[in-house]
Amino acid sequence: MTEPKWLKDMDRAEYLEEDFAASGESRYTVSEIDKDDPDWLEKAAAKTNAASGDDYVKLDCGLLTVNQLNWMLRNTIGELTFVDDNNQFLWYNRPVDEQAKMKAKRVPAQVGSSMGAVHPHIGEVIPAAKKVVHALRHKQAGHDAVYMPVPTGNLQELILHYYKRVEDDEGHYVGIYEWVQDIYPLVKYFCETTGQKLVIDEDANTGATYRNNSKADGHTGASTKVSD
Repeated sequence: MTEPKWLKDMDRAEYLEEDFAASGESRYTVSEIDKDDPDWLEKAAAKTNAASGDDYVKLDCGLLTVNQLNWMLRNTIGELTFVDDNNQFLWYNRPVDEQAKMKAKRVPAQVGSSMGAVHPHIGEVIPAAKKVVHALRHKQAGHDAVYMPVPTGNLQELILHYYKRVEDDEGHYVGIYEWVQDIYPLVKYFCETTGQKLVIDEDANTGATYRNNSKADGHTGASTKVSD
């Protein structure tokens, strides 16, 4: 993945201190259950008397059942995950198609596990994940989100990882929301409906950007063509 410059410049010794064993506790940690237990979800739900099925959940702008929330989130575009401020992996939107190939593979048995347990201990995977978590935990350089495109070498697969700092009503850090998506189908639709084109800018420092050299269409406000 391609890191933004402000993230690359972070002090390695500082972000490697992130506790990926999730050995601490947050205000919502369900204690006395092994985080790596494949049945963590069922045990934690039982211990907390968690709402389920057709139980209603009052949200800040709505009233939905747990089933309705699950159905909506499972049909939301992209792969979503949530990790709390104790670096415990608590949720992902399991795809409707159980055979679907995920960009960032997760399985139900991982729910409840520490960040160290759900990431492979190879190369720079763990240090890179710690860097993102640490950056958002402390709002490094004032940033509350990290965008990381994954170079694939072609313009028909545009994988983007988006990490967002999640705060409570008082602005305190409570975790990270991640969204992973191949945005090419969205870009393709946009280009087809606006008449624009996707091109590689050979002069760009990154090697792959998009350049628009045409004038805006007076009717739509969008460019009708991007230079070849």
